[in-house]
Amino acid sequence: MILTAKRLITGDGKTVIDNGAILLKGNLIEEVGSAADLLAKHPEVSDVCDFGDATLLPGLIDMHVHIGYWYNRRDKDIYDKYLVGYMALDIAKRALASGVTTIRDLSSADGVCQALNVAAKKGFVRVPRIIHCNMALNATGGHAWQAGDSIVEVDGEDEIRKAVRHQVRSGAQWIKVMSSHRTPGISEYTQEELCVAVDEAKRNLRKTAIHSSLQPSLEYAVVAGFDTIEHGTDLTEDQARRMAEKGIAWDPTVLVHHFAYKRLKDIVDAGGAETLTEAQQQTYRIYGASNASFRKNLKAFYDMGVTITSGTDMIGEGAKPAPVAAELAVMVEYGLTPLQAIEIGTSNCAKVLGLEGQIGTLSQGAIADIFVVRGNPLQDMAALEEVLAVYFGGEKV
Repeated sequence: MILTAKRLITGDGKTVIDNGAILLKGNLIEEVGSAADLLAKHPEVSDVCDFGDATLLPGLIDMHVHIGYWYNRRDKDIYDKYLVGYMALDIAKRALASGVTTIRDLSSADGVCQALNVAAKKGFVRVPRIIHCNMALNATGGHAWQAGDSIVEVDGEDEIRKAVRHQVRSGAQWIKVMSSHRTPGISEYTQEELCVAVDEAKRNLRKTAIHSSLQPSLEYAVVAGFDTIEHGTDLTEDQARRMAEKGIAWDPTVLVHHFAYKRLKDIVDAGGAETLTEAQQQTYRIYGASNASFRKNLKAFYDMGVTITSGTDMIGEGAKPAPVAAELAVMVEYGLTPLQAIEIGTSNCAKVLGLEGQIGTLSQGAIADIFVVRGNPLQDMAALEEVLAVYFGGEKV
């Protein structure tokens, strides 16, 4: 099969092919080039799909989802493990339909991601590629301790080592640690505990992610050498420089902060700050500060060589599953070019996942995860919401 469109974006951050084409062979990409060249070179291929004024690009990747989070639902009391599974399946299916072909789940109900992976292998369900940490580790009473069986509370170096081993036994490909909430000046884990978490994960050949927004947790995270820092709203230039040197990636999750702040700002603009509850006022201040930080630092840290990835972390009830297209659009609003944002949402994520060359680019030998959208996202990022087709491993889904 050959797919053609008016433009093709490979995902490497620099290559755009006008009137591009992809030759598929099984579940892999056999060749990428101009439509004229590929059609002339392969006259034997009769199955040609021309999408016209559209764009071919790699399947998008969401590095921060929680498909099995149930604890913040208004009717959470009815969520037994079966209903959580159906909810997670629905979220995963809708993410795939929006062009997101790979997700990294950073804590969901114990076992739900592993079960979906097994179900997909057996052909029972069709979902994106799911890479997960199973449950996240946090200190007793730490960030998101209320999250039921998505979180395991552990304290001290020995408990942390055992908890890491338990998550590995449960199928986790990554280990996630929570280490900051909303109080500046407090790291919920000590430097020694975080170093142990990274050491034990590496010893078990697992990568590590840390929820860290504030100081000194961010400094501890950089010293410990986590593979990704989630949120990182108060990162300094010095820390970003060291992250680039050590190969620590930044998953800022700008959309969730942008969305929450905008929603509350609309309320304030309409009726004044006094119309917000006390909790909403705190959130309004916090997200206002984080948005200002992202606007200041996103492009600057990208230019410094920090590997930035796309994670949405949109877990509110009714939120669109894995809205990577919206995440990338906000990144463009904050100073990146559309081509840079698409690189972040595709090949950057693949590199951090250790899947470079397999996913995240339209290139020879890569898995045929292909996203087709109407129009030109290089001119208007809203085009990423105009889904024409999604191919997952060469199969149109």
